[in-house]
Amino acid sequence: MDKFSTPRGTQDFLPAETVVRNYVGKIIRQSFEAYGFQPIQTPIFEEFALFSARSGEEIRNSMFTFWSDRVEYALRPELTAPICRLVASGRLASIPLPYKLYYIGDCFRYGRPQAGRYREFTQAGLELMGSSSPIADAEIISLAVHTLRALGIDKFSLKVGNIGVFRDLLSEDMDYDAQSQVINQIDHIMSVRGKCEAIGSREKLEPDDTDYVRGEVADLYRLQEEAGYKGKYEILPSSDSSEKAVREWLGKLPATAEDTYRCLWAKTKAIPPEKAELLLRVAQVRGSSADVAVQATRLLGNSAAQKAIGELAEVCQWLEKHGVSSFEVVLGIARGLDFYTSTVFEIDSPLLGAQKQLCGGGRYDRLVEEFGGTPLAATGFAFGFDRICEVFEKSGGSVSAAPYDAFVAVAERGLIGKAVALATELRGQHIRTGVPLTEGGLREQLGYAAKTGCRFAIILGPEELSQGRCKLRDMTSRAETPVKLSEVGREIREKLGGEA
Repeated sequence: MDKFSTPRGTQDFLPAETVVRNYVGKIIRQSFEAYGFQPIQTPIFEEFALFSARSGEEIRNSMFTFWSDRVEYALRPELTAPICRLVASGRLASIPLPYKLYYIGDCFRYGRPQAGRYREFTQAGLELMGSSSPIADAEIISLAVHTLRALGIDKFSLKVGNIGVFRDLLSEDMDYDAQSQVINQIDHIMSVRGKCEAIGSREKLEPDDTDYVRGEVADLYRLQEEAGYKGKYEILPSSDSSEKAVREWLGKLPATAEDTYRCLWAKTKAIPPEKAELLLRVAQVRGSSADVAVQATRLLGNSAAQKAIGELAEVCQWLEKHGVSSFEVVLGIARGLDFYTSTVFEIDSPLLGAQKQLCGGGRYDRLVEEFGGTPLAATGFAFGFDRICEVFEKSGGSVSAAPYDAFVAVAERGLIGKAVALATELRGQHIRTGVPLTEGGLREQLGYAAKTGCRFAIILGPEELSQGRCKLRDMTSRAETPVKLSEVGREIREKLGGEA
């Protein structure tokens, strides 16, 4: 008989893992709903054109597509575009603005599977549509932070920026689509810089760290071939894959990426050389809001990009009013999607490897209109749900996987009917209860109950039943207490409630 394994880049989740995922999902939902966000669902697949329009080059090249009814479809790689499509249709017209919508759903992207990165993955995110206020930007960023705190995750870094700085600097030289291409390239440069710094600070390299470095070297090699690069950082073919070689690359990959894109921009005449240098200098500006304002003024003077710096300062002020004061302003955050227009942010975890991002999002004020709707300001974000679950456990979070709160055991097989009747009554009181479903004496039944991790065992014997009683055993301490059958449910609820 044939044996089958999971498709490459997908995962099975066993009961203990699924319990954690359900708990994390519950806390995320509670956090989102505390801010007034409402759940929404969209189809698993959409027309390919919906995503290809504004999702960014990386996503466009990694979609799972198929044809049906003479239409090309794609499994959704993200959920913002489908929600914008729904809003543009006008079907939410009866709901007052601003719309506050959230989702938890599976997405699909074709790519090389590695630790923390799968072809099937879950996103949990939200969209706030109908407000252009910096208070709205601050609300969604603070909501992301407070959700992590509610999960007991406190080791993370928040970076806030404004992609409008780059758009304003590029607006004289190119149209919106061309701007997006250059901004995505800047995002790649800064991503390489950030990941190399994070990986290089670790004493021991993880396999996915090494895979990341090798993948970047290969990608930049191909880009240098395309650009005809022959400069200081030319990548030459090498078979050396030792840890020493990988660490050497960690030190020079950021400069290699920068110089490679300089060459590409010069060859394609995408940006004047002096503009390219300004963009790269701006991208490296980071610090407190006040420090960034000073540095930006020095670099940008009275250019149109100062407006975006002012917007960013407002968002930072409102973040602090929301109780979020630990963050860094980083102008080099560009994100990898074409639709962002101004505020952007990212949250990373030091507990993860090269794929360290937990959350990312920002403002996208043009997208609903581009999908045929009326102009509507919008902002939002998405958690990488799988990574949140991983960091939750690495932060010490745990959830009991026990399937029962109580298990009804019988001293004699003839009492099984009584056990079923009692279990039915307890389940009606929201107590998860099991009964013996296989042959075996009292010892075997109690052994099974212990292996499931249930908190209590209820032992039914003829003598106790004749008195309307049972024995309630604490499976942790093994202490047994006689309890009236009419009161055993209340007794268990009180004990369980005291442990919550």
